[in-house]
Amino acid sequence: MTGNDWFMDHVKIDISDVNTHTVGDYKVRAVSLFSIYTYKIHVRDTTPPVLTIGDGWKNVLETGKMYDPDIIGAEAKDLSGLSFVKYYYNGQEIEKLLFTEPGRPEITVRATDGNANRAEKTVTLFVDSPPRFYGVHDQYMLIGSGEDDVDPVFAYDEVDGGLTAEIKRDLSKVDFKNIGDYRVTYSVTDGYGLDSSVASTIHIVSSRQRVEEHKDDCVIIPEDFAHAVEEGFFTYEPLEKPDRQWVVDNCDVTLINLYTLRDDGSSSSGSAFIYEITPEYIYMVSAYHVTGFLEGEPLWLTFYDGSRIRMTMRSIRLSAGNEASLFRVPVSGIPYHTLVRLREVTTDEEIYDYVGAGTPLLEYCRNWRGGEIESLIKDVNVISFTLSEIQKKFVDQGSYYTTTRKSVSGMSGTAVFDLRGVLAGICSKTMYPLETEEPKYRNGCDFVLRVDDIDALMDRAKELAK
Repeated sequence: MTGNDWFMDHVKIDISDVNTHTVGDYKVRAVSLFSIYTYKIHVRDTTPPVLTIGDGWKNVLETGKMYDPDIIGAEAKDLSGLSFVKYYYNGQEIEKLLFTEPGRPEITVRATDGNANRAEKTVTLFVDSPPRFYGVHDQYMLIGSGEDDVDPVFAYDEVDGGLTAEIKRDLSKVDFKNIGDYRVTYSVTDGYGLDSSVASTIHIVSSRQRVEEHKDDCVIIPEDFAHAVEEGFFTYEPLEKPDRQWVVDNCDVTLINLYTLRDDGSSSSGSAFIYEITPEYIYMVSAYHVTGFLEGEPLWLTFYDGSRIRMTMRSIRLSAGNEASLFRVPVSGIPYHTLVRLREVTTDEEIYDYVGAGTPLLEYCRNWRGGEIESLIKDVNVISFTLSEIQKKFVDQGSYYTTTRKSVSGMSGTAVFDLRGVLAGICSKTMYPLETEEPKYRNGCDFVLRVDDIDALMDRAKELAK
């Protein structure tokens, strides 16, 4: 439509039917003094929806549990007033969130309006499994037992790892003084708030025979036992200050007695201690004059609690000048109730920085001669880390030191602890009094194997399988 200014001033445009907020085709009329023109305005949406994500995607999702994707908290707003939100996992549209394994799955959130405009965002979910218990079993216990006699149970989480120390055990319904069946509950929560609970039954009985009949009811699965090893369940923390009685009461779980009774009535006894517990084996350390003498013979291996197993050992020694020796026992051959209470000795690379002449130590032999005698405990003091000329004829000065008093036969190979519960040596040979000996040695003394090179035995442990 064209004309002079006067003409154009009298043209009127009617856009009353046009709604620029709504997609559509709208008619427009242009009216002049002499004619009417009509044409269309096409309103189109080319702006994608505004997509926002709430905080729901930060929540921990539990494996095996179904969730509505709406928990992600996605919202879409569009100028057209119409939008659709859909969720995709691995390129496939999903209507529910369900994951069977822990992990960090990525979810694509897609918002689309009625004009095919699209907005996308990706969120990474956190999927965790609740803690898993193992070692849970019904237990038969003799009347008069106590809480400390209840077998431990374990807990493991795929993300947090071992949670055994976090388990809450409820024994409030158990009456250890009366015969009956009592329910015990266990619960644990992982670091992300997922929890698990289980229950078992404690049978309080008056017959020791019934207890023995059920002592092997629980057999720990190797994979589960590996979790317990990994989380350090079989270690203990030494004391910060000396406490002899604590060492006596708590370190005996590391001690082993070796005993053989031959057909001719003769017997031999020695000692050892647990150096390392792995998922497959328990590695034990002794003195080679013990293991070398007993090697190949059927032995009774007696643990701190009096339980014992039959075995034939094969050992390796540290060196010709150091008789520290190592042998191993399969975990599968040890009774469950004993196994879950065993511990490794605690070691310290700097032990000889603070153990010196005059330091009190404890030589501890548990279940001597296979249990004929409950235990032999000998308090000793370090005499010297420098051997006399006579002593050097018997042992290597770099591998031994001397302590007061003589060992009792059968103590060889046992652990020598400092009074904090740290391994300070291995009870080895006895030096008998000699008139020509230096005065400080004349009352008799023990040779004690140093343990600062003992890790080398574990480095060669594979030789035991040959």
